Amino acid sequence: MLRTFIQAFAFIVLLCAMAMVVIQPAAWPALVFAGLLVLGTLWERFYYRGGTVHGEGGRWQATAERFLDEESGRPVTVWFNPATGERRYVEQGGVPPS
Repeated sequence: MLRTFIQAFAFIVLLCAMAMVVIQPAAWPALVFAGLLVLGTLWERFYYRGGTVHGEGGRWQATAERFLDEESGRPVTVWFNPATGERRYVEQGGVPPS
């Protein structure tokens, strides 16, 4: 939710910066800043997609570890990748890591 809000804010800042540059060309640094803000939020969204691992598909194993998530109250299963030692916490019934 917060990620979507920040991305929408970044696009609004970019539109405002574009309007400023049309009115006053000397405002181009604001446009550059806004463009970097938008690119950064887009990069973050695609680079840090929750639950995906680049190139490590198929090696995840469900462990016997299960617990209730304190925030949602839903059961969580711990998945383990023996190749990397990484652990993932997935709600039961959710999609296993890929």
